[in-house]
Amino acid sequence: MTALDVITAALLRINAIAPGENPTAAEGATGLATLNDMLDAWMIERLMLWAIQRLVFPLTAGKQSYTVGPGGDFNIPRPVKIDRMGILSFANSAQPMELPIVYLTVADWNRVPVKNIQSSLPVEVWDDGDFPLRTMNFWAIPNGAIPVSAVLYVWAQLQQFVDLSTDYQFPPGYTECLKYNLAYRLSAEFGGFMPPILPGLALEAKARIKALNTPLLDLRCDDALVGTGKRQWNWLTDTPAAGSR
Repeated sequence: MTALDVITAALLRINAIAPGENPTAAEGATGLATLNDMLDAWMIERLMLWAIQRLVFPLTAGKQSYTVGPGGDFNIPRPVKIDRMGILSFANSAQPMELPIVYLTVADWNRVPVKNIQSSLPVEVWDDGDFPLRTMNFWAIPNGAIPVSAVLYVWAQLQQFVDLSTDYQFPPGYTECLKYNLAYRLSAEFGGFMPPILPGLALEAKARIKALNTPLLDLRCDDALVGTGKRQWNWLTDTPAAGSR
């Protein structure tokens, strides 16, 4: 599927072009810009993203702060959101152990009185969320006694179209969703015609994708009701989740 395929189908749906007709250069440029704007907006909607990526980066002894983004210490596209993080300990290199790490808020980081303490394993991290590079601040600072890496679970990025002719692949359901939602957006730019059925079809196409991408969550019971400790329930098996107590 190319951007031109999506734009042509969208313009057909709002009668901006006739069957068998191709968009003009100006129409193609407008359609491409609107299409990429739409994909950019979808990247902050968790349920429009089909994957959470697990990424691993080594940490340097004595270094607390790491930039994340193009050209940064963790050289990847800047994640829109980091769902959670872990620390990978290589105390046993044959069986590295991943440990959860506490993801601090601004208030939490403010309450850390001494920020330059060193230890073998970091136990907390504060992410400043900056742009174009966000900075991860680990506490305690790894001292190099054990090789460690940071594990990031980030929202996958939606691929934007670089031009009209490059071919892209999307998971099932996205082709129709792209075409109907682009048609909805372009209707205001190409004569203002919008078939009455179009908004419903665009909304329905997004709803199907969001239903598919909804993550499974463990049911939790308040500790005040079940006693101390964390209690999780696997609703698929109707049994306690692995590791809960």
